Amino acid sequence: MVAKENRSGFPNMFQRESLKLINNLISLSGSAFYLVGTDMRHRGVVAQDLDPLVERDYYKNFRALDPLNPVKFENTEDTVVTIDSQVSELKLLQTIYYQDFMKPNNHRYVADMFFRSHGRICAVLTMLRDEKGEPFSNDELGTLRTIQPFLEYALNEVYEPKRANQRKSFETTYNLTSRELDVLEHLMCGNSNKVIANELGLSLSTVKTHLQHMFKKTQAESRSELVSLALGQI
Repeated sequence: MVAKENRSGFPNMFQRESLKLINNLISLSGSAFYLVGTDMRHRGVVAQDLDPLVERDYYKNFRALDPLNPVKFENTEDTVVTIDSQVSELKLLQTIYYQDFMKPNNHRYVADMFFRSHGRICAVLTMLRDEKGEPFSNDELGTLRTIQPFLEYALNEVYEPKRANQRKSFETTYNLTSRELDVLEHLMCGNSNKVIANELGLSLSTVKTHLQHMFKKTQAESRSELVSLALGQI
């Protein structure tokens, strides 16, 4: 069976298009858009000009040290924040976070855009500039704060409801578990078993077990056929 082409780009087209928009507005050396679960874990990371291994290293080893960790802004109304607004340059350059994570990856200037749902941070768009770049200007930050409400509205009123409906439809039709649906979404993004394991914090054998369960429940004979079934319900 030939897999249906993912013309919709779902489930990560909104994130990819948002990154394109931001990169067209301001100059960046890298960027990423990730969802934040109720447990504050990253979900559905989409990166532009950024090695996925960097994001995984950040999440595993450096997230707690990040001055822009979204946990620190959960009870604020901040929408766009720079790392330099939180830590002085002298102090930042002396931190383990800068020395062991930012500097080796050639990151110097960082701005994060926070998106909320019912008062909780549900997604973050991270913007990076390297040592050759300039600090984010007031005009640039003003532009980012102007478009943030539009992106937040689209995230909450269009993307997330569509994602929830699609997951519910597949759950009802094929009796898939929440974790199996997580794996399926990664399959739809074209991710390998290794990437899925890293993103979801699972072992490779567990990912393969989830796939086998989904094949049995849906009667699909391959990954491509499974994706085709999912796309048929979008």
